[in-house]
Amino acid sequence: MLFRKMFAVTFAAFAVVLSSFAADAPEKISVKSGRILVAYYTWSESGNTKYAAEQIQKATGGELLEIKPKNAYPKDYNACLAQAQKEIRDGIRPELANEPVDFKKYDVIFIGSPNWFGTIAPPAASFLASADLAGKTVIPFFTYGSGGMQNCERDTKKIAEKAKAVLPAKAIRGANVRQADKEINDWIESALAITKEAAASGFYGFELKSWDGKEVKTADFKGKVVLVVNTATRCGFTPQYERLEKLYKEYHDRGFELIDIPCNQFGGQAPGSDEEINTFCTSRYSTTFPRMTKCDVNGDKQIPLYKFLKEETNKADIRWNFTKFLVDRNGKVVKRFESGDSLDELEKLIKSQLEQK
Repeated sequence: MLFRKMFAVTFAAFAVVLSSFAADAPEKISVKSGRILVAYYTWSESGNTKYAAEQIQKATGGELLEIKPKNAYPKDYNACLAQAQKEIRDGIRPELANEPVDFKKYDVIFIGSPNWFGTIAPPAASFLASADLAGKTVIPFFTYGSGGMQNCERDTKKIAEKAKAVLPAKAIRGANVRQADKEINDWIESALAITKEAAASGFYGFELKSWDGKEVKTADFKGKVVLVVNTATRCGFTPQYERLEKLYKEYHDRGFELIDIPCNQFGGQAPGSDEEINTFCTSRYSTTFPRMTKCDVNGDKQIPLYKFLKEETNKADIRWNFTKFLVDRNGKVVKRFESGDSLDELEKLIKSQLEQK
């Protein structure tokens, strides 16, 4: 009987301890995927920190940003380390080449850096020190050779002292980073409850801006068959505007729409302002379909719509001007057409999709 009483008291005390731990356990932070920024610095193009950042971006659906110093570090590894060591010793934060970031767009900011001499790399420190972190949650991650995290997390917290919160950092050994996808995903899931709005809304979850500054939502095209094209005014494929306008006039009344997105990323073949591009297209090819403002379709500044379109097809970056994505009446990406693919085949598929209810 005495043993039973002792056991009951011990068990009750243990239960109190467990409930205390449960009460103190941090709750997941709820955040929308479009409100996440994954910023990172890497010295090497194929660097470990870059790889980790890309896995975090894939897991969260956030926006990826590479932090670039205005004056790049030497390509020679030893010279790079010598410069970095001097900057860290002297408290130097190098000037960055990145354009200003609109931090109002984000609630959660991942900040990634290699461990350089026991602390965060100077370019990553510069970015964090210049960021407007009021009301933001900062989540650091680091890659290292053999020294572990060391002072990286501590020093990051000091720099980010104005943030709403700095969550526990993740440190990944560089040699293991390409086998750490599950580890990274588990770490993210333990901290964040992410609402992936674009995935839920599919093609209809994006906002664009027309060439004259008006808001355009892809949700406005629900129930339509839509062709999205990245265009240029000085390309060998520019005469495709004539056929595109013909398709638009032929099938628009039956539910066909075309979204023209000028892009200057390929050979600089879409120069000029939005107004100049629109004037060229309407005067030279008499186009009447909707035209957006000039945008990036690859890289860190790509608009979210193109990230979605690529992920829904072969995931490859856009190769050149006049790549086309055909979207059916339900918002599903049916097919991707490369610049030189047959426009006759494209027209056949448009007609086929229009015939489906």
